[in-house]
Amino acid sequence: MYGTVNALCAKLTETYTPDEPQALIVWTKEEVLACLEEYSVTEDTAARIVGLIAGLDGVHECGVGLDTLICLLENLREEEARRREITVPAAALEKVMALAGEFLRMEEIQSGEGAAQRLYPDETSAFRALRDTLGR
Repeated sequence: MYGTVNALCAKLTETYTPDEPQALIVWTKEEVLACLEEYSVTEDTAARIVGLIAGLDGVHECGVGLDTLICLLENLREEEARRREITVPAAALEKVMALAGEFLRMEEIQSGEGAAQRLYPDETSAFRALRDTLGR
C-alpha cells in the first residue's frame, strides 16, 4: 500500500478487523535517505523511491531492502540521464560527430558492411539522428 497516513489507516481498517494481528513495515523518504546515505540521494529522489516501492511485485516474498533501494535508485538515475538535455557549442559537436563518423566508417571497413549498425545499433541511430538534425 502507498499513500498518506490517513489513507493507509482507512484502507487498513476497511480491509482488516481491529483485533487481527499485523506486521507493518513502513518506508518513508527519511528511511530511504538513511539507507542510501552514501549514494548522495536527494529528498525528491527518496520520495520518488518510496512511491516506486508501492508498485513492486513480489514484495511479500522478497521484501524491500538495501539491494532493492539501490536498484530503484539506479533505474531513476538512468531514466533521468536519458531525458537530460544539454547545450553544446556547435563547433565542439561537429568535432565529436566527425570523430564518431570516422569510427563508424572504420568499423565498416574492418568488420564488413553493416558492422557498425550490428555492433553499435543505438550509437549508430543516435549518430544518424544528430547528423540529420545538423544537416550534414
